[in-house]
Amino acid sequence: MKLKKSLITIFISLIFLNIQAQKTQLSYPKGYFLFPINPNQQNFLAGGMGDLRSDHFHAGIDIKTQGREGLPVYATGDGYISEVRVQTNGYGNVIFITHPNGFVSVYGHLKTFGEPLASYIKKKRIESQTFEIKLLLQPNEFKVSRGQIIGLSGNTGGSAGPHLHFEIRDTHNNILNPLNFGFKEIQDSVPPIFQQLIIKTLTTDSRINGEFGKRLYYPVKISKSTYSLNQNITANGEIGLEMLSVDKMNGTNNSNGITCTELFIDGKEVYYSHLEQLPNEVSHDINIHNDYGIEQISGLRFQKLFQDDGNNELPIYKPSISRGKLSIEDGKSHQITIKIWDAYENGSTINFTIKGEKSESPQTVSPSSFPVLINQSIEDNTLVIKGRNLKTINSIASLKFAKSSIDLLISYVKNNEAVYLWDLKKGLPDSVIIDGLAKATNLRKMIIPNHQNSYDSDKMEVNFGERSLYDTLYLQTELNRNIFKIGENTTPLKGKISVKVNTDFQIAVPDKTSVYYRFKNIKSYLKTTWNDNQAQFETRRLGNYEILTDTIPPKAVIVRKNSDEFSMRIGDNLSGVKSFKAFVNNEFVLTDYDAKQAKLWSIKSDSTQKFYGDLRVELEDNQGNRISFETKIDSIKIVPPIVNKKAKQTKNEFKNRRKSSAVRAKESKRKHR
Repeated sequence: MKLKKSLITIFISLIFLNIQAQKTQLSYPKGYFLFPINPNQQNFLAGGMGDLRSDHFHAGIDIKTQGREGLPVYATGDGYISEVRVQTNGYGNVIFITHPNGFVSVYGHLKTFGEPLASYIKKKRIESQTFEIKLLLQPNEFKVSRGQIIGLSGNTGGSAGPHLHFEIRDTHNNILNPLNFGFKEIQDSVPPIFQQLIIKTLTTDSRINGEFGKRLYYPVKISKSTYSLNQNITANGEIGLEMLSVDKMNGTNNSNGITCTELFIDGKEVYYSHLEQLPNEVSHDINIHNDYGIEQISGLRFQKLFQDDGNNELPIYKPSISRGKLSIEDGKSHQITIKIWDAYENGSTINFTIKGEKSESPQTVSPSSFPVLINQSIEDNTLVIKGRNLKTINSIASLKFAKSSIDLLISYVKNNEAVYLWDLKKGLPDSVIIDGLAKATNLRKMIIPNHQNSYDSDKMEVNFGERSLYDTLYLQTELNRNIFKIGENTTPLKGKISVKVNTDFQIAVPDKTSVYYRFKNIKSYLKTTWNDNQAQFETRRLGNYEILTDTIPPKAVIVRKNSDEFSMRIGDNLSGVKSFKAFVNNEFVLTDYDAKQAKLWSIKSDSTQKFYGDLRVELEDNQGNRISFETKIDSIKIVPPIVNKKAKQTKNEFKNRRKSSAVRAKESKRKHR
């Protein structure tokens, strides 16, 4: 395995040796593919290849559909439909077409499939009595021609609005940028935009303007494509840069991602990334390419301009000895340049200077009579301890270990708050004591990546596989009855971990009780098994958890019901809807489901099918609570209104009498004038 990884690394390095930043490196058959929406007309994008999304790089492009559903979607080239899926999330209704030249095109979020494929999928879904389905098709089953309508655009799956998601992949399932295939329907002459810039320390000894941590800067626009920083920046030691940037296109306000990024220090390139192609299986590694912690806190996706420790498998970087990390020397000014490019080679540049300078921050505080306060956090490999209301000008932070202790002096002071820094690679303290106040660190164990490892106590067992971590994890845990914590939600996991938690209370209904991940008031169900009072589960996220019981079944509310259709809203109070099935007079009826609207609706098996009689919808949530929702669909016949001739005759006579009376009155009035 190690030899294979080494050969891959060497191969990728050779590819990048003579690369030019903004230039594509692969060969594209331009003109071979047809644009899949409104071909030969100007189109607009809502998303681009490689956009930074939650937990993944965006694959392909999102083509706007005028804010509506139902636009014809055309096969981009000759070939055959090799795969179709109907999904609650993800791409929703999606088609994969394999082309003779080996490329595969993908069309996601479709509203409907074209015929005869639509009828085939419906038949298979009815046979399996399921909403979701994945079908792998043979080359001779559904052949398509370039320009053939294969479906209508929609908003299915995880889509946030109507659009067509369109991809082109190569024979190795690498995702390619469709814009490199020469589609003239998309126009872009707008350069990317620098929005924010972060400079951060990478070692315990590093400083930026005399401080440890991150400093945020706002670039100033000098011209259409050039930027600068109008602030004095001093630093020393090893630092890294992170940027928030977007790309704009002609005729739309949507913000897309950057294709290519270069970083120079004193004219020397030290970092280069290019999202021309991306293996689908490493898409989740965006969590080490971006600043995952900032994203979890603020939702902003800052791209790191250095390869962080643990970022070793994304093949989008040019090899660099420093991996983009900058070493700032004392007494020397360094010229920093960042260049960013979009897929159409529109570029923007930012220039600024970092002056190498030792910190002169104060290292003493003004004593206070208020109670001492201690806060602590972990930044990469550093334990950051902050103390307020200290009792002496240079109070010491004492780190307590199992068999020893170490005293830390104040590293620097800001706003009368003392900052102490400890390199966790030197050991994990159990607690910190400052001026008599002790605070536990809850640090349990150092977990090394690329090894099977575990933490085990009488309350909790956490098992890590070889692929669980990107980087060294300084594991912190807490447990308080049904609420517990494993690490910080600002640290990404590369793969799953398995957990066992021993509760100190009796679980009343284990089959209705599970572990839920808690994040920003959202509780996400995790499949849990119980062994007495021990909960066992797997997770892909660090952070806060809670053990909760769900005994309430899902709910359904009828929206519409008649002989041609029925629809309803369905939902669940906690664990979420797991499955649903509809029956009319005990016969299965196919239904579609939109999770965004929590809406379920009927699909006819053919145009002649009618829905009369007893409607039953069976719902089950993830905790196994079931409900059978029942109602009747009445057979209402539309009958032409019966005309009562006698009543009509009487009505006409009455009208005539009124008319005659009016005429007589008019004539009488004329005579008396």
